[in-house]
Amino acid sequence: MTFENHISAKTGLPPGIPVYIGKNEPENTQISAFVYTVDEFRIFLEISPADIINIQSKDEICWIHISGLKDIDTINSIFTDAVLHPLIAEDIFNTRSRAKIEDFGDVLFIILDIILSTENEIKTKKIDIIVKENLLISVSETNNPFDHIIKRISHPNGKFRSHGIDYLMYSIIDSVVDTYFFGLEKIEDIAEILEEKVVQDPSSEIIRDIQHFRHTLIKFKKQVWSLREIIMYLDRSESDIITDSTRIFMRDVYDHVIKIFEDLDVHREMAEGIMEIYLSSVSNRTNEIIRVLTVITVTFIPLTFIAGFYGMNFSDLPGTDIPGGHIVIFGIMILISVIMSGVFKWKKWI
Repeated sequence: MTFENHISAKTGLPPGIPVYIGKNEPENTQISAFVYTVDEFRIFLEISPADIINIQSKDEICWIHISGLKDIDTINSIFTDAVLHPLIAEDIFNTRSRAKIEDFGDVLFIILDIILSTENEIKTKKIDIIVKENLLISVSETNNPFDHIIKRISHPNGKFRSHGIDYLMYSIIDSVVDTYFFGLEKIEDIAEILEEKVVQDPSSEIIRDIQHFRHTLIKFKKQVWSLREIIMYLDRSESDIITDSTRIFMRDVYDHVIKIFEDLDVHREMAEGIMEIYLSSVSNRTNEIIRVLTVITVTFIPLTFIAGFYGMNFSDLPGTDIPGGHIVIFGIMILISVIMSGVFKWKKWI
């Protein structure tokens, strides 16, 4: 099913109806749960929505992670059992929705863009976070990208378990922000490659790479801006879900986002500089070609005049009645070429 067909399937439906919208077909759905207290940690892999009721406990923190958005009914049943607003499900299945945060009072709903840095380009996927009392539900389009957080929770001597559900939310957001540093490193690599190509070989094909790089910067900056707004809201929010101790960590993440934002401004100026270098290189190359052609043209002007003069259909041209006169004329033409070449070299035109 194409993206256009997904859009047409959504058209005309009332709000709150979950319909998958995305560029590619959704991956198979897999549900896992991680339940922990200060003294205990349990993992449940490939569970069903019915199992979640037996897993949850008031005194334990429960993290439900959903990978893949193919099974809409199964995922929606989890949201229904958790008594979530229907608009949350609608936004989750729309992978084209922008990053944002919504506060439903007892529920926080966050949509984030996680950066997937590949060899040739920077791709993004949606990460959805739903926080409600001691329950956190995370949804990703692909496999669970937070294995390192699971390892931290499973560590028996770590401090992770001593924190509440808001610290788990912070940890996921912090992990997403870390991927932006990977994307920033990729942008730096692309900028260095483009700068080297522009200096060494400013071909016409590179202009497309420069434009693609500039579009990537613009998209990346929009995503960082949305991320900045989300973290700023969490820092200033009066929600009971977020404790003061976690707000301190949020301010640290906010500083990281500001650093990324500032670095992107530097790279934007670098992109403009690369474009200026390209235009200057093309202009210098054009001037070099014009200079060479001008030297050749000026050199051949007197030769053309002599050849044209002696090519006229007259019998009494000077030197034509002397034996070997044509050799003398050729010698004069060569001498003129040598003198003009010497003058051009003296003037440093060649």
